[in-house]
Amino acid sequence: MIDFRDILINSTYKEETEELINIANLAFKHWEIYWTNFSSTYICEEILKEFENLNDFKFFIYGGFSSAQRSRIACYREDKILEETALIRDFPAKGIKINGNFLFDNATQEDFKSLLVENGVPERRIGEIWTIGNRGAQGVIDNLNIEYLNEKFFYLRDVKVKINIIDLDQLLIPTGRSRKLINTVEASTRLDAIASAGFRISRNKIHERIENGMLRLNGCKVNKPTINLKIGDKLQLENKGFIEILNLEITKRERWKVKLLRK
Repeated sequence: MIDFRDILINSTYKEETEELINIANLAFKHWEIYWTNFSSTYICEEILKEFENLNDFKFFIYGGFSSAQRSRIACYREDKILEETALIRDFPAKGIKINGNFLFDNATQEDFKSLLVENGVPERRIGEIWTIGNRGAQGVIDNLNIEYLNEKFFYLRDVKVKINIIDLDQLLIPTGRSRKLINTVEASTRLDAIASAGFRISRNKIHERIENGMLRLNGCKVNKPTINLKIGDKLQLENKGFIEILNLEITKRERWKVKLLRK
């Protein structure tokens, strides 16, 4: 066993860090690859910063596709030679399709996730879920003991849905997730202003998404649009990806030049 006490004590995300510590000890002992459960890709990136000086291990973040907002961390011994393509090929997850007619009863990512949780899937075994217009949703799910969901019918509120388990390469991956630099000038560094500019949607819609729990700041849900952001903050919006604040600079006219990375 390796002593990780200092990492755990100093971690902001203790549950996820403790899980990574546990699988690191297993990887060191058994010379195998172990994966964490799913959590926010942002949280995965943050907790790995505390492990980057451990020469005995290698880590890999992946969520079923390159721009996933929820991911798992693979851990294996440093002297075990592995290519990323092999880790991706053997990623322990499947795709899931939830088909239903939501034309008159809109449903969100959280609604579909709640449907899975209510039917026996722990939240941390669920990867990213995204809506497919008014036809339902698709997503990524841990591949352990999910056969009971396949080809079965369930109800989300009053809408009858059918769940199918599919291979990851059959998923319709959300579009618009390529990395893009955005430069904008805003009157303030408020969350609603920067989110509106970064995700290219109106402030009113940003407020709606905050109220519906669809916007996260640094991995956590937010309930105030007036929070002032800082360099390094990351926003995550359902079905829209991430934006990261790269730079904030006050102008002579007391406005803010904002540089964002969208991915």
